[in-house]
Amino acid sequence: MRDQLKDEHLAKHIASDFRTADIDEVTKAILEFAVKVTEAAHTISPADLGRLRNFGLTDETLFAIVEVVGFFSYVNRIADAFGIELDDFLEQRWTCESEQ
Repeated sequence: MRDQLKDEHLAKHIASDFRTADIDEVTKAILEFAVKVTEAAHTISPADLGRLRNFGLTDETLFAIVEVVGFFSYVNRIADAFGIELDDFLEQRWTCESEQ
């Protein structure tokens, strides 16, 4: 995310609490939806999808969001099962890049 934003402070703020980050309402709605898919996908309702469609998101985009969330959930389960600490790996990457 930091690579895409080119703003380490904003990336960290989004990662720690996107609800208070300086991002647009569409992005916040997408992130809220991603959280709900992650934590309680079985509770997603037509109203949840309608809210995102009201922001102009297409069904193709909604599908892509669910795909990405599902992939990250999958990777995290594999990492958890094998005891891989992804946060340590990512923190090392950020540290190395900031030293360049």
